Amino acid sequence: MAKSPAYRLQVLFEMREKKKQEAEEVYAEKKKKVVEEQKKLDEMKGTLKEMVQHRHDKKREYAERTRAGEYTVSQITANDRHVERLKQQEQAYQVEIDRQAERLKEAERIAQEAMDALVKATQDHKALEKHKEKWLTAVKREAAMKEELAVEDIAQAQYFQKLLEELGEA
Repeated sequence: MAKSPAYRLQVLFEMREKKKQEAEEVYAEKKKKVVEEQKKLDEMKGTLKEMVQHRHDKKREYAERTRAGEYTVSQITANDRHVERLKQQEQAYQVEIDRQAERLKEAERIAQEAMDALVKATQDHKALEKHKEKWLTAVKREAAMKEELAVEDIAQAQYFQKLLEELGEA
């Protein structure tokens, strides 16, 4: 059987396939960034909880020791200032957590854009893939028809050859 003709859109097919692969890689990279940012945010929230717990523990400790009469007035004031500083540190850290949450939202937005690009590239590739499959089917059908015609021509030629031989004998 003869070699099938080259697909006329093969270059475009390969370009779309490459674009799809690149979009997959970009999406994977962006999704990885989202996971990293989420992990960092979760760690920061955990640290904040520890800071709050530490402040409450110190406050409780200072209150118990004050009731026991272990502190002077100046030490009580210093303890109150220490607890207040811990609270201010928590507030400052909360601002950092809010910034990290914004970074996470931005990373998610970028990942969504990458996903949208991947979906479009996949759709474009699939459309051309279907076109190529239809083209291949048509090429195969055409080749089969040509082969069938050739077989018919051979059969017809053999029939006429046999007929001529019979007429020549008679």
